Amino acid sequence: MYFRTKTIKNTPIVQLIESYRNSEGQPRQRVVASLGDAQLPADELKTIARMAELRLRGEVDLFEDQLSKEGAAWVARIVSLAERSKSTRPTSQRPVLDGVLLDQVETENVVEFGPELVALEAWNALGLTHLLEELDLPKKQIATAQLMVVNRLIEPLSEWALIEWAERTALPELLDLRVTKTMKDRLYRTSDALLGHRETIEKKLRDHEQTLFSSRRKLVLYDVTNTHFEGVCGSNPKAKHGKNKQKRNDCRQVSVGMAFDEQGNALAHEVFAGNMADTTTLKYMLSRFDRLEVGEKPVVVLDAGFASAENIALLKKLGYAYLINITRGSRIKYADAFAQEDFVPIPGRPADQQVEVKTIIDPDDPSQQLILCRSQQRRLKETAMISSAEARFLTDAAALKDRIEKGRLKKPHLIDQKIGRLQKKHPHVNRFYTLERRGTQLHLERDDQKMEDALALCGSYVLKTDQSIDAVTLWELYMSLLKAETGFRMLKSALGLRPNHHQLEGRVDGHIFISVLAYHLLNWIRKKLEASDDHREWSTIRRILRTHSLVSTRLPLRDGRIVTLRKPSNPDAEQARIYTALGIDSKTAYTPVRSEVTM
Repeated sequence: MYFRTKTIKNTPIVQLIESYRNSEGQPRQRVVASLGDAQLPADELKTIARMAELRLRGEVDLFEDQLSKEGAAWVARIVSLAERSKSTRPTSQRPVLDGVLLDQVETENVVEFGPELVALEAWNALGLTHLLEELDLPKKQIATAQLMVVNRLIEPLSEWALIEWAERTALPELLDLRVTKTMKDRLYRTSDALLGHRETIEKKLRDHEQTLFSSRRKLVLYDVTNTHFEGVCGSNPKAKHGKNKQKRNDCRQVSVGMAFDEQGNALAHEVFAGNMADTTTLKYMLSRFDRLEVGEKPVVVLDAGFASAENIALLKKLGYAYLINITRGSRIKYADAFAQEDFVPIPGRPADQQVEVKTIIDPDDPSQQLILCRSQQRRLKETAMISSAEARFLTDAAALKDRIEKGRLKKPHLIDQKIGRLQKKHPHVNRFYTLERRGTQLHLERDDQKMEDALALCGSYVLKTDQSIDAVTLWELYMSLLKAETGFRMLKSALGLRPNHHQLEGRVDGHIFISVLAYHLLNWIRKKLEASDDHREWSTIRRILRTHSLVSTRLPLRDGRIVTLRKPSNPDAEQARIYTALGIDSKTAYTPVRSEVTM
């Protein structure tokens, strides 16, 4: 844009001119604003024109402060005149289509819609609204619970951040919920209400999911994780220092024990003191199993950390069968049995994914049997891990040796310290090497036989059970629990379980329970997608759906009326495929299509 002075009847008229090309590509000029015989600062004409152009485009110039006070006032006046001229321009000079002034069409109030649509579909499929109504929760509190659980599924945030996040999503409209900066206390009260009905809610979900997913519940996986606190958390008697799985031993924590069935459905959870050993939590969860009402006592599947003699004795005493994956370091005891060729291949698996199994009597306890497993895929993975770890160890050892040989490290006690740190840094490879100081020289020697023995056992693992079942069946039972293990990993990583920002015991337990409820939604979504052969992670699905938005479109008409439409945008092809897999009709489900006409 630029200024032009035009003389009309001997009177100079200052005009702001815009250059453009018409529909045929021909250069044209038009008057943006007519200022009469205005006396603009002569040395600021170009700057004023540039600032006015940027303002009319909705942009901001970083050097706007270069204008004088008088120049800035002229920019504001010109923008006001141009906007007024634009709205009062004769209809014949404005682009019109079927009565709509095209240059005045605007899109506004764009909010995220796709992930929220999926989350609410999962919520309704699990019957959570009806469940909470049966517990006499008020309608507004149920909507607030939906907001909190859906947030935990889509973008886990603190209560303060949740309020701001909700305003940028379609949830307030979909839930008919007014979100304000003062609703933090309402979020806490809702968390307290949910926690107060925890066992009832978990039981209702167990019953519903067993029917929904046709779960037999012959197996139950039990595992423990923890969630730490950034603060002191002195008001929570369960908050203790303990062995943290994220190496945050500097923080207090609580432990969370969870039970899953063979399809990965969450059955129940308990919150324990942070200093309680994982092995000791099992007896508390077993006391709940009788209340789970799963029919016959299931086979309890445990990780190696729970395979203490006390726990095995307790399982036998209570009449539970068990299947335990014993520690990798223990497999060396069965090296001779692994070296034999009497293994049976698992039928129906491709050659590059072959698994072989066999059963032997536990030499330490004849009442138990061991299932020895050899996996080709796991062998390749473990061999590659050892090779990479060895390469890193040798690189660090060579660097230390170089420092010693060049005289940069001379004192014997400092050399010994460096050797100790190097060995501690590489525990998985250090066992295959002798690394020691001889005088002021570094001696490094590889135990080839020990390395060969370790490589021979790569891909091997051992399961322990008291069941008299063939090895193939037991292996298949164990592998069916991978879904449950995957679900537990998602709970720990994607659903905001850690860290926990609360201090009071009830609020901490409420935070954990909301994450568990979000897991139920995620589990439903995962199962629906897998049924359509879609095995992508939730993070990928969520990212794809985030561009599906709820928008308002303003359509000014030539007769002065303004029509405003509020509806979702059209999903793209990939979004539509996801909705189809989930059984969602995005054009009608939760679609608050609204229109209004104003003058």
